[in-house]
Parts: sequence; structure tokens; C-alpha cells
Amino acid sequence: MKDLHCPNCGTPFVRVIHDEGAIGRVLTRFKFFPFRCQLCTTRFRAFRNHVPAATSLTDRRQYERLPVSLRANLLADNAVRMDNRVTDISMGGCTLETTTNLPQGTFIELVIKPASDEEPIKIGTAMVCSSRPESMGIRFMEMVTDDRNRLSQVILSLLVGHSLHSNLFS
Repeated sequence: MKDLHCPNCGTPFVRVIHDEGAIGRVLTRFKFFPFRCQLCTTRFRAFRNHVPAATSLTDRRQYERLPVSLRANLLADNAVRMDNRVTDISMGGCTLETTTNLPQGTFIELVIKPASDEEPIKIGTAMVCSSRPESMGIRFMEMVTDDRNRLSQVILSLLVGHSLHSNLFS
């Protein structure tokens, strides 16, 4: 998959994703596999002679979650909750380590602070997808273009670091 690039932004950071629907399964039989760009979020199909290394059957995410440690504040029920930490992140969501959990399906606003000198990334609408005793799975629903671009830059730096680390030890 190293030679495959996103047709929209040109990045090599693409991930094979699960097919949805009968037409998708037919296209897969003809070796047209679905991919998702990890930066610009474009979904596309590409012909591959071999079956790409698929994600786990239990992991149906379209974006790879990358380990990170970032501060975050969330706003839910008109109350700001501080002292949260993002432990992994992607363009589609994150895991939020927190002391107070919200029920699944709760809509929140989230402000992620990448670094002290960088402008925060505001996720205007996010949803709690899973709730565990000390963390919550969050899906990003809506954010303005500037915040999406800043998030994309954070993800790009994590992907490059992850890629370099993988190449050094493989």
C-alpha cells in the first residue's frame, strides 16, 4: 500500500476500510477496495491485485487512532469539565480520559489543546459513542474548516512520527 496515495490531497496516509452494501462487496470481488484518507477524510476506491492488509474485524473505524497525550476541556449540559486528557486521536474521533462519564449518545463540545503555543482545536459538535469507567470514546461530528485544518496538521505530525518509528524497527 506504500504506492497508494489519496486522489484528493496526495498523501500516502490511507487506510483500507470495511465495505458497506451489496455494490461495495461486488466491487471488492473485482479487486476495487475502499480506502479512507487519514488526513483529508476522502473516501475512494482503488484497484489492487492483492488483498490489502485489512483492519481487524472488530475495529470498524475508518481512521487509525494514534496514541497521544493532549489536554482537553469539554462542554456538556452547559458546564465546563476540566482536567481531561486525550489519549488517542484521529480525524474521526478520540478517546477522552476523564473522571466524570457521560451517557452514550450525549452531544458535547470539545476543545483540544495541542501545545501551549498553538491555538486550541474546537470540535463544535461531538458525540459520546462509548463510556467506560475512566474514559469515553468520542466521535467528531462538526467543526469549522480552520479547526479541521489544525487537527489535520496534528494528525499529520503523528502519522509521520508513527511511520518513522515503524520503519526504524521493521
